[in-house]
Amino acid sequence: MNHSARIARLLVVGAALAFPAFLLLGALRLVLSHEFLRYEYTRPGFPADPYGLTREDRLALGFYAIDYLLNGETIEFLSSLTLTADQCLGGHKNEDTCPMFSKAALGHMEDVKYITNLTFAFGLGLAIAACATVIFVRRSATYRRAILRGLHLGSVLTLAVLASLAVVAAATWNRAFDAFHELFFAAGTWRFPFSDTLIRLYPERLFVDAAIAIIVLVATPCLLVLLLYARTSNKLQ
Repeated sequence: MNHSARIARLLVVGAALAFPAFLLLGALRLVLSHEFLRYEYTRPGFPADPYGLTREDRLALGFYAIDYLLNGETIEFLSSLTLTADQCLGGHKNEDTCPMFSKAALGHMEDVKYITNLTFAFGLGLAIAACATVIFVRRSATYRRAILRGLHLGSVLTLAVLASLAVVAAATWNRAFDAFHELFFAAGTWRFPFSDTLIRLYPERLFVDAAIAIIVLVATPCLLVLLLYARTSNKLQ
């Protein structure tokens, strides 16, 4: 195998792996947004807070955690927030204000932010590598064809994985949800009572809808790639 052929093979593999990673990171960023959370809070059928937070309360309070995950602030950004007397529960019920998040929830949010920062730092590195690759292959038809084949292969593999995960999640959502958290967080640090503000603002239904949105956002470009590839494959021979 000559040098050019080895590079072409590496480009196929690299594109096949990088493409789904890009799609997943893009989908995560779209879901981790004010717009998605606002849609969830206002759509018909989204579960109400059994402890009394109204839709307006959620719209006023829910965006803080997203902002914290994406900004450069420390946990004081969240620990300084308070609820009004009518929003407080438990031992704070008769106080004028109470902390918005419990100490356990604040610790969990720090863990989530750490993982979020690592994830998007990886995405930035991937984007830089992709730009460098585009510059490298722009004058070589052979290398460009290799990239296209890699995108096709990555799309096929991604759709297969998504289909498998969707079946597993639909059949055993609770186990899948627990397995995901156990993969990234220490035991006992991510379970909270339903009365915790974190759960009142971000109930499990939100994560179900987020998972569905991510699947759709990742699968759609893959299907488009397969369609375009089918129409142009004869030109790549």
